[in-house]
Amino acid sequence: MGKNWVLCVAVSLSLLVSASAFAEQSTVPVSSLQPAVHLEKPQLAAVGGKLLFSDSPETFSAPGAFYRDTAEGEFRVFWHHQNAAPQTMTVGVAITNTSAAPVNLYTKGKGVGTDIYVDVAGQTALADFMQSQNTVDLAGTLVPGESYFVTAPTGSGITNSGIVQFAATAQSGAPAQVTATFLAYDAKPDHPEQVAVLPEDSHTRGTFPHFDRTGTIRYDTSLGNAYLRVDSAAYGQWSDSMPGEYEEGWDAVDQKTVINNGNYGVMYRFAAEFVNSYHHPRMAGLFLNPSGGYGHYVVKWNKTIFQSGYLTYEDAWNIVNFKLNPNGGTYRSEMSLTGGAAGPQVIYFTNEAR
Repeated sequence: MGKNWVLCVAVSLSLLVSASAFAEQSTVPVSSLQPAVHLEKPQLAAVGGKLLFSDSPETFSAPGAFYRDTAEGEFRVFWHHQNAAPQTMTVGVAITNTSAAPVNLYTKGKGVGTDIYVDVAGQTALADFMQSQNTVDLAGTLVPGESYFVTAPTGSGITNSGIVQFAATAQSGAPAQVTATFLAYDAKPDHPEQVAVLPEDSHTRGTFPHFDRTGTIRYDTSLGNAYLRVDSAAYGQWSDSMPGEYEEGWDAVDQKTVINNGNYGVMYRFAAEFVNSYHHPRMAGLFLNPSGGYGHYVVKWNKTIFQSGYLTYEDAWNIVNFKLNPNGGTYRSEMSLTGGAAGPQVIYFTNEAR
């Protein structure tokens, strides 16, 4: 699957607006940011509930299930599938109460995107997820055997990308177990948990222990231009991954261990510590370069969600410029990868005299 990385940054300063907006496209050649220093890689901690990941078969031509597994308490689902059938199908996920008692099912962020351009589908899904991830909504109280669907009609040649975070609880409030089935159908099934699973392709499906990573990025203005790769390959000659970035997962359908290469659906929650060694105000800049290829991206800065235009591996998107005080500052940032654009992504930090 192509990769669409999204950088979401929220800073602990009082900046501008809090609505969702399209950023005015501002790019420079990535070569203009080089040479740059490789930042020290942060040690990442894996936190949060399970991540259920569905990208196999990525392209399908018949109804069926893509992946199925159980989850309990709080968990996140992520999918990316392209309809190669001649007819429109409905694509998404069904959460089924397979227990003997009622289950309260909540959503804590939900985004689904459909588009002929795979990276635009991913951009839409992640932007909507970011917009809603701080809200908790009761999807419903599911009686035993009942299912809740998050789906969208998906025409021929259209890609459907989705990211949703759920919480399942018993009536007592304790974590409850449910069954998640990723699927495509032309007639809505009464029992999605019984739909036969399609054979895998060369892509990945599986369940991973945690849906978030946390860590601290440290940047000193004395470094000048500096960069850090996020979602670099998990292994091999192109790997520049951070310690703790990847976890081994389990494919519950094919009964084997798997790696989510790129950490699709994982939210990176960083603290970004800026040290201003010049001890006078500087103008800092944040850029994103899709070094692996191309795509459309989403950035959240303070409470504003920005969406880029089309970027190539030669571009560096100037996400934001901000005043850095003489004593520096600490920022909060989030990054996530979604389907449809190539990676890895490289973030650049710059600074200059005001």
